[in-house]
Amino acid sequence: MPPHTAAIHRDLADTAGDDNIRARRNALIAHWAADRLHLSGWEIAAYAEMLHAVDHEEPGDADILRQLKADFAERGVAIDDRELESALKTCHKQALRETWSTD
Repeated sequence: MPPHTAAIHRDLADTAGDDNIRARRNALIAHWAADRLHLSGWEIAAYAEMLHAVDHEEPGDADILRQLKADFAERGVAIDDRELESALKTCHKQALRETWSTD
């Protein structure tokens, strides 16, 4: 395999791994938030799908943090930015463990 082809395959594998980690992290944060937002059953699955879609709106985590903050505000649930960021970080670490990745 030519060197540039090997690099493309490696980059695609890295991207797929990152997508899997972010997808798992998004599911975990959705369940964390759903508990605090008093969602249940099908609402949790729908919420997780929505958060995953939101996470693809822009690079980084600002989009998902903005959505979470808006959802908490809409339901009248008090939460500060540090708690949201900490929860997202905790969920990311859990996703790394569950996908056998390293940070």
